[in-house]
Amino acid sequence: MSRADILVTVSELVEALAGAEPPTLLDVRWALTDPPGAGRARYAAGHLPGAAFLDLETALTRHTGDPRDGRHPLPDLDVLREALIAAGVRMIRQIVVYDEPGSFAAGRAWWVLRWVGLPVRVLDGGITAWTAAGHPLTTATTAPFADATPAREVANGAFPGLQSGQLPTLTTDEAAVAPRRGVLIDVRAPERFRGDIEPIDPVAGHIPGAVNIPVASLFAADGTLPDEATLRERLAPALAAADCGAEVATYCGSGVSAAQGVLALATFGVPAALYPGSWSSWCHDPMRPVSTGP
Repeated sequence: MSRADILVTVSELVEALAGAEPPTLLDVRWALTDPPGAGRARYAAGHLPGAAFLDLETALTRHTGDPRDGRHPLPDLDVLREALIAAGVRMIRQIVVYDEPGSFAAGRAWWVLRWVGLPVRVLDGGITAWTAAGHPLTTATTAPFADATPAREVANGAFPGLQSGQLPTLTTDEAAVAPRRGVLIDVRAPERFRGDIEPIDPVAGHIPGAVNIPVASLFAADGTLPDEATLRERLAPALAAADCGAEVATYCGSGVSAAQGVLALATFGVPAALYPGSWSSWCHDPMRPVSTGP
């Protein structure tokens, strides 16, 4: 897998949308500090023509009520299937997801859709890159399957071939030993990794043996993925481990921004595992050790 398999530029998307088999566009804008419905409100105010909205909180995750599962556990497949059908997604067509600079939602959407075996790429730079290139937004919504999708794709709410497990994940027990098997990357901000502050979870610190590669370093200022040389430098510990045949895994606060780490590593052909529960799961188990400092 290469960068071209994972990302699509604005010019490439424009060309694809004009083709005979245009991709399905999904607006997945979201931020951790958003009040409920904020992403959908931004979508309603203006989105790429033809895009449907896919909600991270209700479709790309689930909420079990058990803090040991973390804040953003992996989605329920039935709920995800229904949300994808409502958005006009089908198995036979490429998907493009987008968000906005500073968000990690497109990385999470890319990860979840690949985890269930769907063909998906991320619009590099998101909606900001689209408008910066002079392309318009719209407030119009598109009816799902308006282009006569075969009935077999949506019959009885079915979504043929939707199967989880297409990307590697770690359980909490596996995350505990991951540093001994290779490299476990914590993509949270350095001050959270060190345990200086913890604005969300009840315990500050990190998983013993983890290394810190902040997710902010995996975006350029304009929201695009950094150039290959820059990204290679920032991911050096993980790439070195992968070159030696060691395992690589990522985590964050709740499994959202860590997906950006998986995405960045995938551009170098490294199949990193995601720890979905991440710190929000780990720190709710009193039996798990906690490290602080660099």
